Amino acid sequence: MSTRKLPNIVIFNPDQWRGKDVGCLGNTVIRTPHTDQLASEGIAFSNCFVQNTVCVPSRCSFMTGWYPHVRGHRTMNHMLSPDEPFLLKQLKDQGYFVWWGGKNDVVRPEEQNNVCSLRYKPERGTVDPAKPPAMDVDDRLFYSHYRGKVADHTIVNNDDALVNGAIEFLRSNPPEPFCICLTLHDPHVPFQVDEPYFSMYDRNALPPILPQPAEGTKSRHLTEIRDRMGLNRLEDADFREILAVYYGMISKVDASLGRLTDAMREAGHWDDSAVFVFSDHGEYAGDYKMVEKSQNAFDDDLTKVPLIVKLPAHVPVPKRDKPVDALVELVDFYATVADLAELPERHTQFGKSLIPLSKGETTEHREQVFCEGGALAAEPHTHEQRNRQDNVYWPRVSMQNDDVLAHGKSVMIRTKEWKYVKRLYEQDELYDLRNDPDELHNVIADPAHRSVRRDMVARLARWYLETIDIVPFEPVLPKLEKIWETQGGAKA
Repeated sequence: MSTRKLPNIVIFNPDQWRGKDVGCLGNTVIRTPHTDQLASEGIAFSNCFVQNTVCVPSRCSFMTGWYPHVRGHRTMNHMLSPDEPFLLKQLKDQGYFVWWGGKNDVVRPEEQNNVCSLRYKPERGTVDPAKPPAMDVDDRLFYSHYRGKVADHTIVNNDDALVNGAIEFLRSNPPEPFCICLTLHDPHVPFQVDEPYFSMYDRNALPPILPQPAEGTKSRHLTEIRDRMGLNRLEDADFREILAVYYGMISKVDASLGRLTDAMREAGHWDDSAVFVFSDHGEYAGDYKMVEKSQNAFDDDLTKVPLIVKLPAHVPVPKRDKPVDALVELVDFYATVADLAELPERHTQFGKSLIPLSKGETTEHREQVFCEGGALAAEPHTHEQRNRQDNVYWPRVSMQNDDVLAHGKSVMIRTKEWKYVKRLYEQDELYDLRNDPDELHNVIADPAHRSVRRDMVARLARWYLETIDIVPFEPVLPKLEKIWETQGGAKA
């Protein structure tokens, strides 16, 4: 360990915020001034990709540096066990005071208090209970997750209360080094927000919503979920309304980030802290006539997320007038924090520190990125538990159980020019991203691209070979030898 004081680590992790909905990443409509300000002082990454498109597998991945397949963390039910690495616990073991507020979705519930110094929950009375009017299951918008305006005034929701708790911690002269981890809910569905955010966006001045692709372009899973959600009954105005509220939710999250970073400056922790802002996965928000997400769909709406990093002052970062467009993965977040916090290397992980890229020592980082999801047909235990039809998640969960082939295991490899999706039980997908950035035309059957497909398959095979498993650092043989000696046995 170096003699330099370890930097504080601040993790601001909203849920379901897609990468194209940030001002500093090129969206000229959305208002994210605090995120943009952070990017101006740090680094914005415009090509950051998740390793799974739903919460639990993605969090298990970026908190360990493992791809979901390495230890089977590819479902909503299989969380990290105590014998597996977890970034917050490793920071705690390194001497950090780890303050964690927000959703879990990563470690077994009974382990939450063991992996951090303080598992924060807002006190009763600090959250405004205001909600939009209840919606009946027969309402055509019910399964769209749209709920609308929460209140005519700005309220303190649970995310706001969590950020307030983090601000109180900053003002309390906390022990250093510390880690603040805020795993927020919004802009995750339901699509609902209070004023002034509900009315912040002109419904007729939003960026274009991507059209529904031709039948057979995407997985049948997407088609069936869309049908069960009744999204084909919705008009363009309905999807613009959904998008406007989603944007309002993002702007409210951005305001929370601003309050947090202001408090860091006021408490004197700005220069000696690293700040990471990113989401666990994206959201359709009306594109392709879809909302929410799908566990085996890999469109950029779901796989590309914001990543904004502000490094401590002792790490020299050049001023940039545009985002860094190198391909990065969320497993690289783990490697970067491990680099900054000088974590001892105790397990094989597959992230690459973003420090050299951030410092301008290189302009390239990865040749390709990967994402995976879905399940084998013979894996019913990986599916989410069936729910009633009056549950808003009934369409997605029922599809997992009713059509196991459509929910089949799949994997994505993406370069800057091409995206290839290999599916076990359905047609593969291939997109020419230079000529079709919206991924509307699957060219997998075009003989002109056979060489591209072969190259992508070869890259996938190499990736799986390199990452298929891990060997624990702690040797087992010495333990066995000791057992043999105490029991009077002999080695074979």
